[in-house]
Amino acid sequence: MKTQSVETYVIALLNTTFPSPSRKPITRNTDLIADLDADSMAMVSLIFAIDEEFAVGTDQLGELVVNCRTVGDLVAATERLQRERA
Repeated sequence: MKTQSVETYVIALLNTTFPSPSRKPITRNTDLIADLDADSMAMVSLIFAIDEEFAVGTDQLGELVVNCRTVGDLVAATERLQRERA
């Protein structure tokens, strides 16, 4: 998968999961908690959706997502796991 493909998918997923017409557009710098108000249940849903799309393994992604603060962190974690599984 290309870097842009992962980023595009994650941002589209976040726009669907956290719809808000009054919010700024989601970018790599968007803070998952401060800007999107993502709680633990939302993060679990994101983990499973990302795994379903990219087959990166929910066990490994779960550990990394705990340390992800921004959308860019989440994209980078997904890309790193893709490389490790290749």
